Amino acid sequence: MCAAMALSAINGCASMQETPQDTVRKLATQRWQHIIEGKFEKAYDMTVPSFRKLKTKENFSIGMMAASVKWQSAEVIKVNCETQTCKVTVKTASQIMMPTRYKGPLVSAQDETWIFEDGQWWKLESL
Repeated sequence: MCAAMALSAINGCASMQETPQDTVRKLATQRWQHIIEGKFEKAYDMTVPSFRKLKTKENFSIGMMAASVKWQSAEVIKVNCETQTCKVTVKTASQIMMPTRYKGPLVSAQDETWIFEDGQWWKLESL
């Protein structure tokens, strides 16, 4: 019985150590959930610190609200990591918010880059 409990504890510790791919997959999923819910300030907080030095939370949120689409869903479909960088592909569905004949959801793939800096993964955002 003691041996079984010790083995269980060791397996539990091993499963607690996530790979960079696992961590970034969770972060990217969480970030997109914030965007879908309109919580742009939370998505902003996940951007690389150097971006946040150049663009305010308010300007980021205004830019997100001004988008011509309303995000409906997002699914991380691929994560490839190197030492300090992960490339992420996210399948998204959105509704076009301007007048158009097309009324269905717009399904596309978004490519993202996440970088490891100061002990944490951050979404690299373009200006």
